Amino acid sequence: MGTFHDHKGEFHGITVVAEAGDTVYVGRCDTIDDHGVVLLDCDVHAEGEGGRTNAEWLQRAARFGVWKKHDRQVLERSGVTAVTPLGDFVRQGTAAAKPLAPASPAPQVAPAPPAGDVVTLTDAARTEVRRLIEAEDRTGQGLRLGVAGGGCSGLVYKVEFDARREGDVVVACDGFDVLLDRKSTIYLRGVTLDHKAGLSGRGFVFQNPNATNTCGCGESFAV
Repeated sequence: MGTFHDHKGEFHGITVVAEAGDTVYVGRCDTIDDHGVVLLDCDVHAEGEGGRTNAEWLQRAARFGVWKKHDRQVLERSGVTAVTPLGDFVRQGTAAAKPLAPASPAPQVAPAPPAGDVVTLTDAARTEVRRLIEAEDRTGQGLRLGVAGGGCSGLVYKVEFDARREGDVVVACDGFDVLLDRKSTIYLRGVTLDHKAGLSGRGFVFQNPNATNTCGCGESFAV
C-alpha cells in the first residue's frame, strides 16, 4: 500500500520498475536517495532469462503481477539508469524509461505530465460539479482531486473545491478547472471521475487504472 513520506522520494509506496544494466527489478518503492534505490517485495529478471526479453517479462508483470524473490532489495544509485511506475506499462502497453536524476541533497520534483493525460470527467460528473459550484457559490475555484494516506486499503481519494496553487496540474473542463498537486498525479494519472446519483448512488466515483486493490466502499485503494 502507498503512504506519503516526502523524504523517501516521489515514488515511495508505489510499484516501480528499476533498470540496472541488462536486469530489471519490480517491487514496491521504499526509498530513492543519493545512496540507492530500495525496493520491497521485489522480483528480478535478466534479459533473455526463461526465453523472455525484459520488455516481454515486464508486459506480463504489468498484467499479472510478480513473484516475490526478495523481501528487500537495495540497488546502488550509480547502477540504476531508470525508475518507472509499473502502472505506466498497464496503461500504455510500453513505457518510456524515466532516467534517475543525478544524486543531489534533495529529491527533485518530477515534471508535470501533460494535463490531457491526467484525468477525465464523465458528463454526469461535470454536471454535478457545475451544480455544486453554483449551489455553494464556488465561482473562481477549481475542483481539487488528491490522494492521502489512510483508509482500509492504504490510500484515500480527496475531492474538494479549492483555489489554484503554485505547481498544480490544471485540467480545463466545461466552465471550471480540475486541480491536482504533482504527487497526486502519480496515483491519479489516467483516472476517470464519474458521479452516481440517486438513493443507491455513491456520489463521485473514481475509476482508477493504477489501483491494484480497491476497498468495497470505493473510497480507499492501493497501488
